[in-house]
Amino acid sequence: MRLPTVVTLFGYAGLLPFLLAPAWLAFSPGNAPDWLDAVWLSWCALVAAFMAGSMWGFSLPACEGSAGKAGLLVSMALMLLAWVATALPFRSALGLLSITYLLLLAADFWRERTLGTVGGYFPLRATLTVGVLVAMAWRYSLSA
Repeated sequence: MRLPTVVTLFGYAGLLPFLLAPAWLAFSPGNAPDWLDAVWLSWCALVAAFMAGSMWGFSLPACEGSAGKAGLLVSMALMLLAWVATALPFRSALGLLSITYLLLLAADFWRERTLGTVGGYFPLRATLTVGVLVAMAWRYSLSA
């Protein structure tokens, strides 16, 4: 099975909010609303939890075996990391979410080899993760 084009389009569309807040702060900082960072950080955590949920979905059909159970546990741990990040101060939350995205990518690398794949999914995930991490680093650099 190949990845449908609409999945790729939605993936890149989901990357846009990651880039909008740093762009707003870089190019028009005087017009940035007070709530921008809170909403942006919520988006970062929401997408991380969603991606951990996709790991859950890949693991569910194999949940009777040890690899499936491991995938479910990893998924839950990554969801918890995303949730915990929302309770931290901004820079700490950004750091924890960056680690969470790296762990999500590592988990997808493991899942790709252990639980199976959909053609094109991992390259898309890797590309989008790089985009997310660039946006997070950009936002972090603006808060220094």
